[in-house]
Amino acid sequence: MRLPESLRLRIQIWHGLLLAAVITGFALADYRYQAANGLRRLDDELSLQVRNLVDGLPSPQQVPRPGVPREFHLPASRAAMFDGSQPAGYYYAVWRRNGSLWTQSAAAPVDIPRPVPPAPNESLTGERTRGLLREAFMFTKPGVCLIVGRSMDTERAAMREYARRLTAISSAVLVLGLAIGWWIATDAIRPIGVITASARRIARGELNERISIREQNSELGRLSAVLNETFAQLDESFARQKRFTADAAHELRTPVAIILAKAQGVLTRERDAGTYRQTLEDCVGAARRLRQLTESLLQLAAWDSGEGALKLKDCNLADIARESAVLLQPLAEERDIAIKFELPPAQCWADPGCIAQVLLNLLTNALNHTPAKGSITLRTWADSGDAIFSITDTGAGITAEDLPRIFDRFYRADGSRSRNTGGAGLGLAICKAIADAHHAKIEVRSTVGSGSTFTVRIPGQPLSEASSTAP
Repeated sequence: MRLPESLRLRIQIWHGLLLAAVITGFALADYRYQAANGLRRLDDELSLQVRNLVDGLPSPQQVPRPGVPREFHLPASRAAMFDGSQPAGYYYAVWRRNGSLWTQSAAAPVDIPRPVPPAPNESLTGERTRGLLREAFMFTKPGVCLIVGRSMDTERAAMREYARRLTAISSAVLVLGLAIGWWIATDAIRPIGVITASARRIARGELNERISIREQNSELGRLSAVLNETFAQLDESFARQKRFTADAAHELRTPVAIILAKAQGVLTRERDAGTYRQTLEDCVGAARRLRQLTESLLQLAAWDSGEGALKLKDCNLADIARESAVLLQPLAEERDIAIKFELPPAQCWADPGCIAQVLLNLLTNALNHTPAKGSITLRTWADSGDAIFSITDTGAGITAEDLPRIFDRFYRADGSRSRNTGGAGLGLAICKAIADAHHAKIEVRSTVGSGSTFTVRIPGQPLSEASSTAP
């Protein structure tokens, strides 16, 4: 049998089955207990009548007359119990020692079988059931057998009535339990409806929607908290994506607009060769900027999608730093900026090419924001098994308001990442993506007017096989 898909209905079905099983079990146990008690009371009554019947036996001291059998005689008060006029409807029968029927009451059934005599070590009393009759018997020491019985119609009728009452009570309890269970199930899964409604509104684009549930410490409350955190991250992610898309479109539009404007300008009328040459040089510069921006966007997209595979190996961070600084030495000399080196060996587990890109981006950023006659200090060292490098410049520094956002894409601080440098605001974002892929930490300290220090800590040993790809 296939259960319905409704969670509330499933809970109610299982609750109903369990409740019905428990109620039925208790009802059957109570019915059997009451039936056993009724039978025990009947046996006690019959045993009492058997003992009363013993009084009708002849006394052992009675000397029978020759040829006259000994008589069985009950007092009138007790004989009335067995004459059929009483509501109890008792009857009796007595057998002699030799097994012959001595006497029986008028209400006794015909051909009552004599009980089987007990063995020497068995009890002299007992009970038996014959159809609708219940009987108690006793064997006296001389060997006489006495039996008293009556119909169980009264007890059976009482038990049938008790069974009807018990069934009615059990049914009422079951219905009440199902009603309470339905209310509990409805109240328990109500937060699921709230979660579903909120999720639907979020799916329609209402990303600022959040789940509101009273029971914050319940399982569904904790689930709601996790979902709210997830929705908040999604909201932030979509907002960041919108900003990124808008900024990317703006940055891409600028060089395209330059190329179109220059080209259309020279096509309006004849120009001299110098003008054509200058226009082409301007278009080439804009195209190079467009290509650089496109490559940066593609690289960030690769890191975001996890396709930026790393070729990790054991390498010396000092060698990578020295090679990167040598590449930028001519640019530093052109701008009259001194690059100082403090490069003791520092082993790390990294992709040398990617780490070199981080170094080049940070060094270029430092060169762009360090005035003439300034200096840049590049250091490497090992600490607690990690390899660390830092780049310290003597530039203008970064304000406290801009510092938390310098790794955001397309973000430029007024003092430290001006558009005059020609950058698109993606260099530090790429550095952050590469550092995250290496499970490295990148930090920055800056003082306005005194310069900035970027520090990158790279694990010295492989963390896991998962480190071979970007997160």
